[in-house]
Amino acid sequence: MPPAVQTVSETEKAFFEKNGYLIVRAVFTSAEMAECKQAARETIEQKTGPSGVYVWWCDEIPPLFERISCDPRLVAILNPLLGPEIEFLSAKPVHKSAAITFASPWHQDRAYWGGAPKYSIWIALEEATEENGCLRVIPGSHREFLGHANVSDHNGFNNRVREEELKDAHVVDAPMHIGDILVFHDCLLHSSYPNRSGQDRWCFIPTYRNAAVPDVSTTWKTSRQLT
Repeated sequence: MPPAVQTVSETEKAFFEKNGYLIVRAVFTSAEMAECKQAARETIEQKTGPSGVYVWWCDEIPPLFERISCDPRLVAILNPLLGPEIEFLSAKPVHKSAAITFASPWHQDRAYWGGAPKYSIWIALEEATEENGCLRVIPGSHREFLGHANVSDHNGFNNRVREEELKDAHVVDAPMHIGDILVFHDCLLHSSYPNRSGQDRWCFIPTYRNAAVPDVSTTWKTSRQLT
């Protein structure tokens, strides 16, 4: 039996608008997340290269991951945060492992696609801790898009904000349990710890936009209307 559909309170909505992210606990079950992790490992583990990231557009995503991305439990959380017209754009499984251990650099996702705001959901397929590379965020940083340096590090995260520019920033760690989600604005500055555990750490990240807002980004050729 899946968890009941959760709603976003006015307090949570205000937190999201102020900080640029919101964690919602226990949206999915451990069994659902274990199925996703196994499917991701079987499907894309050998295709991610050094980044540990593999992207599916909405018209080519496997059915299991499409169901997760378009699940009514996510739609119920997104609706009050994004608006009444939600489009699903793409999704990506991401893993860190004994071989892929690097810390993701500080960045804003908008540096990769531009245009109107997009919103992603970081779904914990297993426990995410400081030891295995959980997210770190800077609350309120979504209010301004910063200049990004282009650094070729062979890990696939070329766009980044340099550490020295953020030395006075208030950083919040975001450890998560299996089935928790973190919804975040594409201008939220975020990074991750390195994976020092020697074990895999998988997550799944679908991305959406408010279809009522004009968008000049050409990254996505297709989308799927959810509401």
